[in-house]
Amino acid sequence: MKHSFKKAGFAYALRPVELTDAQFIIDTRLEDAERNRFIHKISTDVSAQEQWIRDYFSRAGDYYFVVENVLTGRPEGLIAVYDIQENKGEWGRWVIQQGSLAAIESLDLLCQVAFDELELDEIYSRTVEDNTPVVSFHNSAKEKYRGIIPAAFQIEGVTYNAVEHYIPRDYYHGQLMFDFQQKAQLIFNRQLKMLLGDFKFHHIGYACSDFDKEMQAFKLLGYRQKDADFTDETQGIVGRFLVAGNQPEVELLKNSEGSHTLDYWLNNKIKVYHFAYTVKDFDKALKNLTARRCKVVKEAAVSTYFGKRICFLVMPNLWMIELIEV
Repeated sequence: MKHSFKKAGFAYALRPVELTDAQFIIDTRLEDAERNRFIHKISTDVSAQEQWIRDYFSRAGDYYFVVENVLTGRPEGLIAVYDIQENKGEWGRWVIQQGSLAAIESLDLLCQVAFDELELDEIYSRTVEDNTPVVSFHNSAKEKYRGIIPAAFQIEGVTYNAVEHYIPRDYYHGQLMFDFQQKAQLIFNRQLKMLLGDFKFHHIGYACSDFDKEMQAFKLLGYRQKDADFTDETQGIVGRFLVAGNQPEVELLKNSEGSHTLDYWLNNKIKVYHFAYTVKDFDKALKNLTARRCKVVKEAAVSTYFGKRICFLVMPNLWMIELIEV
């Protein structure tokens, strides 16, 4: 079915299958010979796959997705929900590339489409009983078990039983969603570290015009001045770092003499200026962030305070971050 549903999670996103995905579908489904024992054969003819996709576009109640890695932008799998009857849909055509970590989040995103967009009451899956790894995944994901369906599949002349698992909408929203998304976030953190290297939160930049006035408020929260004030003429700011037990480090910032760096924030009464992160591989992090639509505000330069390079970037949501080389 030609549709426009898209869902983005932590590390992965779903987008509709298009004609241009024909070769990817073939390559992904034929990648693993052992896994292919338990799925129906597919032609290596791209034109035949394109025709299948065209037929799918006109088929009602069938929603087919490509699973993409948010950080790399590359496709890593396929998933679908189809045969929707009595407000229940079967989910399948689920193939994840070898080495991909998309399994749990692709299911979570499909649940969001099924329950929040399509408003289904239930989705279910039927897995070849002999396909032990996939059956184990369904069990470990805490899907509900319905039972065995005898002689449900015939693949290459061999008959197999099916194991049916199902997820009711209330069960997903009440329990599975939290389990799925916790696991998805851990996977995202792992991939982010691979992409950006040792990437750690350092401080919050806070725009103001009077350090002493701001200090009175921060002292109420247990903050103290960490070290001497500094002036960075390249940035056009004066800075003061504050620390407190079990609280994030804060960098108070005000315009240096004759500078207008912080005027926009001050004039609009915006206090929080940026989040700052330390990175060991500065160039790698900068390259990968700019490749993902983060825009450099000013070219990297050596910081007066840190004695290492820093760089400010604006993210796609217009939020500003600072990278600090360590």
